Amino acid sequence: MTFDISVHHPEYDAFAPSWELLRNAFEGEDDIKRAGQKYLPLKNGLAKLMEDGSHRALAQAAYDAYKARAEFPDLVALTVRGAVGTILDQAAEIELPPELEPLREKATRDGLTLEALHRRIATEVMLTGRYGLLPGIASDGSPYLAGYIAESIINWDQDEENVADFVVLDESGYERDRATNEWKAVEKYRECFVEDGRYGARVWTKGKEGWEVGEVVEASDRKQRPLGFLPMVFVGSNDLTPDPDDVPLYGLAKLSVRIYQLDADLRQTLHYTSEPTPMVSGYDDPQEAIKNGQVPQGIGGTNIWVLPKDGKGEFLEFSGAGASAQHDEIQKAYDRAVMFGAQMLAEKGNANESGEAKRVRLDSQHSTLKGIAMTSASGLEKALRNVAIWIGADPEKVKVTPNLDFFDHDLDAQTITAIVSAWQSAAISWKSAFDRLKAGGVVPEDRTADEELALMDQEQFGRDADPGDVLPDRQPDPEQIDK
Repeated sequence: MTFDISVHHPEYDAFAPSWELLRNAFEGEDDIKRAGQKYLPLKNGLAKLMEDGSHRALAQAAYDAYKARAEFPDLVALTVRGAVGTILDQAAEIELPPELEPLREKATRDGLTLEALHRRIATEVMLTGRYGLLPGIASDGSPYLAGYIAESIINWDQDEENVADFVVLDESGYERDRATNEWKAVEKYRECFVEDGRYGARVWTKGKEGWEVGEVVEASDRKQRPLGFLPMVFVGSNDLTPDPDDVPLYGLAKLSVRIYQLDADLRQTLHYTSEPTPMVSGYDDPQEAIKNGQVPQGIGGTNIWVLPKDGKGEFLEFSGAGASAQHDEIQKAYDRAVMFGAQMLAEKGNANESGEAKRVRLDSQHSTLKGIAMTSASGLEKALRNVAIWIGADPEKVKVTPNLDFFDHDLDAQTITAIVSAWQSAAISWKSAFDRLKAGGVVPEDRTADEELALMDQEQFGRDADPGDVLPDRQPDPEQIDK
């Protein structure tokens, strides 16, 4: 049987519809509407007209108007951006050996810094629950990291010890013909594998005669020793294993589509019923009356209505509860969307809740964010360590430490007083109090404990103070700063 490089892993096909939904929902209304009936099915009446060849154009025009009036809510994009902003509000601390320092400012071939690459990883994992990092060495010998979205990682496998040893990456896209300056679509896949303890890769390109297979390029370190493992790193929402993880915001995307469908129906209702329509009655033969010009053709102060005996003129105007019911259903869907998405970002709670109660509540709400913060940082760290091994640097000197404290942005006056009181009563050290105040945004991020103590000595403890100033009962002990 012929080897088919384009074959998908079964798990890929199982998750692909979810990834497509999230990708479309993230990109927004234009992408959703381009998908047509995939997200907004035809109403029954239009479906029957669409089946009738003689009315197909009329039905299509009616559907296009129905779709154009609908509004798709931007919930997924807002939640993803808000979540990533929360995760990376404080950038991860990245430690590198000297050999890898150039990656800090240029980690990818398209010029992303390590911090920007971390943001891209977190965004993709938040969106689809999956991202791939493949280390490489450029022709000039400099290392880099190549990123692959979930849809590009089409196949993978593991050895007997459940270690990944095979992956196929979709690198298809448009390429420019330098001779003609025209762009053309190219179908291309990169196959990476470990065979006989040696890591190699080759590129498959679809040509007019079928697949064209490039030469296998084996990787070796700077001492010309073969690289004995697959350096590809799979970053998921839960772990770093090759199989896809759950899509974090799948429920929110489904609700967004539901709101879009409900909104289409509501706007259809309003379109046909909200505008008052004049109506006259009393004609024995309405068609003849229209033909003879007896029926009023306009409204307003310059138009005189002459009606037959016992005739009546009035406006037809919607007054039922149908539109209100549709609006209520949309609001309920929005409320559920808040539960699925915005709850992760919410910081408001009961005004009387204690600091510890708030911490427990927010810790629960932010569990998904913390998981993604940890896996995105761990994945970046593992990829950088693989680069270090490849170029002969010390992988143990690579560390990526994410910020996991998402709720201590602001401390209220009561909490600040409690921290200071605990320090003054010797319940906690000056260093502990300082760290807590710094985490809460009371102290600038770039200020050290020594600098803060020096400022306190000058500003509060009498070097230039007036003799009558009342000083705090307890000054910070310099020996406590490192405790």
